Amino acid sequence: MGRRKNRVPRFTLSQDEADRLISEVKHAVEQVFCMPSEGEKNAEFHVQSDSDDEDFIIALYRGSINKGRHSVSARITRLGIPLLRLCVNGQPHQNPDGERIGGTHWHVYTEGLDDWVAFPANLESEGFAEDTIALLDKFNVIRKPIFQESML
Repeated sequence: MGRRKNRVPRFTLSQDEADRLISEVKHAVEQVFCMPSEGEKNAEFHVQSDSDDEDFIIALYRGSINKGRHSVSARITRLGIPLLRLCVNGQPHQNPDGERIGGTHWHVYTEGLDDWVAFPANLESEGFAEDTIALLDKFNVIRKPIFQESML
């Protein structure tokens, strides 16, 4: 726990720029995306801004032991900066101020704190695809891919 208190931010993106990137309208590059199978960690697809040439990666992970546990995140492709993440049925998270956030929660980029701060997510989770759509809605992706279940 002490290690986390001494974290040094890795990114220098301003809050105004992060907020702008999160709120700008985007569209999925891929038309169809196969949802990851249980335990798959490197499933991702791309979205692109409608107003400039900024590209983003949407990364998905589905738990293997706890099948209801999964996460979806959005980061800037060229810089790797995480802007938004949804953790569903994950471990409790401790914020830099010591507050503990349990269960399903959001991480939103905060200048000087990267994506270390969590906020409760009040989602009525219907499943992995629906939670992915919730992140895409919050990330302002108006054209989404068609989601197909994994065959594995």
